[in-house]
Amino acid sequence: MSKESTIQTKNTPYDWHSSPEAANLLPGPVDESELIRIPLSRAIFRLAGPAIGSMLFIMVFGLVDAWWVGKLGAEELAGVSAASFILWALQSIAMLVETGVNAMVARFVGAGDYRRAGLVIGQSVFLGSFIALFNSGIGLLVQKATFVKMGLSGVVLSSAMDYMTIVLYGLITIFLAFGLDAAFRGMGDTKTPLKIIGVGLTFNMILDPVLIFGLGPFPRMEAAGAALATVLAHALVVVWSFLLLRRRKVKMIFRDEKSQLFNFDLMWRISKIGAPIAVNGFLFSLSYMILTRLITDFGPESLAALGLGHRIEGMSYYVAVGFSVAAATLVGQHLGANKPDRAEQAVWLNVLYISIFLIFISFIFFFFGSTIIRFFVDDPAVVREGALYLKIIAIFEVFLGFEIVLEGAFGGAGNSLPPMLISAPLTWTRIPLSLVLAYTLGLGSTGIWLSISLTTALKGLVLAFWFRRGHWKTKKV
Repeated sequence: MSKESTIQTKNTPYDWHSSPEAANLLPGPVDESELIRIPLSRAIFRLAGPAIGSMLFIMVFGLVDAWWVGKLGAEELAGVSAASFILWALQSIAMLVETGVNAMVARFVGAGDYRRAGLVIGQSVFLGSFIALFNSGIGLLVQKATFVKMGLSGVVLSSAMDYMTIVLYGLITIFLAFGLDAAFRGMGDTKTPLKIIGVGLTFNMILDPVLIFGLGPFPRMEAAGAALATVLAHALVVVWSFLLLRRRKVKMIFRDEKSQLFNFDLMWRISKIGAPIAVNGFLFSLSYMILTRLITDFGPESLAALGLGHRIEGMSYYVAVGFSVAAATLVGQHLGANKPDRAEQAVWLNVLYISIFLIFISFIFFFFGSTIIRFFVDDPAVVREGALYLKIIAIFEVFLGFEIVLEGAFGGAGNSLPPMLISAPLTWTRIPLSLVLAYTLGLGSTGIWLSISLTTALKGLVLAFWFRRGHWKTKKV
């Protein structure tokens, strides 16, 4: 073995497998990412700042839809809110590709293997397309039965169906947008996704009123118009992402070293990393479908409040995701460069920064919740329920940051199983806890809001304890 090969192997903490074709893919001389060299706080904000902007833009996608659909009435808003939980479940499945791509691209970039990083991106396009098309077909078959099981009927049901049908036909655009965004982030670039999503959001904001209310030559589509605007905006994001990736040092590569179009081994490795996060997210959203069924017992106003409150809470969630992106990328690149202790330090700094932000947001939610809700809807019952929801979740909101950032850190290390083992059971604890608080103790919708808040605190605390154990530092991808 040459001296150069020996150096490459020592700097490569991930598993290259023992097959002959894998041996030919050993990385070239390590070219450390700038993120590995600069002070951690600067690296965090260089990543988190644009990532937070991107996440907030994504949140605004939903809020814009809710704002315009809310002009149609409380029942239409309730229908789209219910459909948003189905969309949430499907987006959770897209995390299978997103998490794997982010972890593997970051690890390979940290080790200086840009070709292998590009091959991961190319294979993720195929993988994301296959998964999206499969879920579109299944979704179209079962969506009505699912909504009926959730307790929807009348205008609420028809609005949910109108919205969800369009989303399912265009689901591939959403899945590909998730994967390509993760590719940029794995490279340590969060500014480009911010620009791309900003353009997509602007396009969505223009299309929403035009398609919902049928302005000019366009037909009035109502809830379906909001969905079509979202799909078309994501299609624009995908096309632009493809064009920009052609000019990168890490280029999208579709054929492997054997000129094979499909590298199923690589797809499996992407899926293996992302699957626990995807399962966790899917179970999380599925639990909300059940909570939605419970909420319908307290009227469409409570359901509308849950959907709207969730979108507003998205500000906290997506800022936390921005710091989670920074944690995932820094963990991946630092592990690729054999610097696990600096990786851990980066994670706890992210937790500190998001906690400071969430304490401030909790104050806003607690004291100004009704003002925020009233901006989106005039119905007094929805305003009352929505304000109560924001006040209760504000109590333990800081632990949301723990949960999201640490989940990203585990994912960046390729060790995504612990978040699923912790989060999924505690999330599903919300169901029996809601039954006890809402029905047995007679607290109604307030009991459901309390169950959400309490379990959020538990998840954050347990994840922090598990992360401190440090087993993620030795995980191979």
